[in-house]
Amino acid sequence: MTRKLIVDAIHGDIHLTDLERQVIDTASFQRLRHLKQLGMAQVTYPNATHTRFAHSIGVLGIMERITQLAKDPLGLTNEQIIDIRLAGLLHDVGHYPYSHLMERVDKVQLTEEVVDTKTTRTLDASIEKYPDHEDVGEMILLNQSDLVEAIGGSERAERVAKLFTKSSEDAQLSKLISSSLDMDRLDYLLRDAHAAGVAFGRIDLPYLLNNFCISEDGMVGVSDKALSAVEHYLLARFFMHKSVYY
Repeated sequence: MTRKLIVDAIHGDIHLTDLERQVIDTASFQRLRHLKQLGMAQVTYPNATHTRFAHSIGVLGIMERITQLAKDPLGLTNEQIIDIRLAGLLHDVGHYPYSHLMERVDKVQLTEEVVDTKTTRTLDASIEKYPDHEDVGEMILLNQSDLVEAIGGSERAERVAKLFTKSSEDAQLSKLISSSLDMDRLDYLLRDAHAAGVAFGRIDLPYLLNNFCISEDGMVGVSDKALSAVEHYLLARFFMHKSVYY
């Protein structure tokens, strides 16, 4: 199988299949080159100018590693590996400009709604709210002809979309891209901390990936000996939110 190599500042060499390369080359995916990962955070952290494009490639890179390391422990089929790698690549394809900020711009509470004044104003409740970026991503993946063609048809597009919108019948596989401990978070913590120049997000990625397993009752998680690494990861998320994201 022919593979293209991308060298990433966080994960090193990331190998693409021909299918993934076709997806990346679409206009729908290339749009992510123009969306900054941390929105306006660069005002405070001048080097935090990395993009959703780079992050999406990074998530694919972690998916490449976890599907190699945990293929047997997680019982993954070749078809599942193709789908979850694509879900990692495409999970942010529906993002708005300014990262998550635009998802909340129509949910803000105006000052006049809190402070008692004579000139009360409010947002028009009849206007439909912005959908979350996962829902927009699903719409893009299922309806943009360039992506549907690149991914190999509507059937696979639907399977991949369900993985990153948490509506897949394979809920345990979906956890690899959307859960409290997923490949998306593992990438953005490392990438955002590196770009911002802070130490909070420097988690032990190799150790976490090496300890993913599946329980006797079919639940995806990590082994007992990796609990300290998981606690470190959770604290990293807390401090990154407190010091960078907020």
